[in-house]
Amino acid sequence: MLREAKGADFVQTGAWLRRRWVFHAGRHIAARGLTAAELDAATSAQEQTAVPVLDAEPRRYWWCRGRFWWEDDGLDAEDVFALVFEREQRTARRLERAHAIVAAEALPERPRRTPIPQDVRRAVFDRDGGCCVECGATFDLQYDHVIPVALGGASTAQNLQLLCAPCNQRKGASL
Repeated sequence: MLREAKGADFVQTGAWLRRRWVFHAGRHIAARGLTAAELDAATSAQEQTAVPVLDAEPRRYWWCRGRFWWEDDGLDAEDVFALVFEREQRTARRLERAHAIVAAEALPERPRRTPIPQDVRRAVFDRDGGCCVECGATFDLQYDHVIPVALGGASTAQNLQLLCAPCNQRKGASL
């Protein structure tokens, strides 16, 4: 299992010519520090792959994509990088969904379509004989607007017909 090491970081030790950067993760401290050149190389490498920074049995610490991670499953650099990348993608998708929800809430509420009055429904059902006007089916019937409401069609008996679900879907796909 890969977990983020929240308090981990490189700490500068020594002065001028003996300056080193030592990795600290809580009570786990690297025995050997990095020179400035080694730290620069690791900084650029950790953007493209996971860089091991400390083996503290049973944990192994990694530096990847600007954050420190630990695992105890024996993962290699490629595995750690893939897991970190997947987490970043999941977080980005979650943020996109959250922003979309906020944006949708800010929109004015669309008016709901008014239901077809019961007497109009009954008249259309009686007129069409209780079956689909296209194929004659009597199962899964739907009231269909001949001229769609979106194009100005009204919910009147003259503009309604009975269609079964498959015929209604075919009609909708052909519009």
